[in-house]
Amino acid sequence: MSMTLAEIKTKRQGLVDEVMNKVTQIEKKHGVSRQALNLMKDEVSMLAKYPELFVTSEFEPVQRGTFKDFVAYRLNKEDGTERALYVSLALPGKTSPPHNHKNWAILVGLDGVEINKLYKADEAGFKQIDEISVGPGVGVALTGEDIHSIHVQGNGDVPVWQIRFYERALELQTDREQFDESGKTEHFPPNKNTKDGINN
Repeated sequence: MSMTLAEIKTKRQGLVDEVMNKVTQIEKKHGVSRQALNLMKDEVSMLAKYPELFVTSEFEPVQRGTFKDFVAYRLNKEDGTERALYVSLALPGKTSPPHNHKNWAILVGLDGVEINKLYKADEAGFKQIDEISVGPGVGVALTGEDIHSIHVQGNGDVPVWQIRFYERALELQTDREQFDESGKTEHFPPNKNTKDGINN
């Protein structure tokens, strides 16, 4: 028996609230270490077990060629922090240059695949060190200084869906850096195409 939209929203909000509370407890106990971020990723990954609550018609993708082919709907309530959890829709072919976020980030796949390439920049140079296919239930946790690029897979305009969780809301990430092949950095502005996913 299928759920009504109201039932979907209620169940989804309950799960999101639960994850936000658990993340707060992890941070209190472990701080913001890589271990803590992996524990947070495990909690966020639990949401991906319920794609029917997130991959729904109430969240619409952008039209090709607008807003960098990306939109994110915020799902968490204000809790006195700058943390933000989104369901995002990105169109196939969307890419980004290597960049950091200057705050931690957790990405977990819902539907479709986004390749995340991970890089290292130090006195020895700039090089790719890993590649993760973020698909359904698969996630990646990044510290504020970790460097990654994204490469959205698929065909046509069928969006790739993810849960994206940040220490700071996307529109507040004004200090991100992007890297070229030599490791040189420049400002990487935020994609501010975010919408209210609770009251939409």
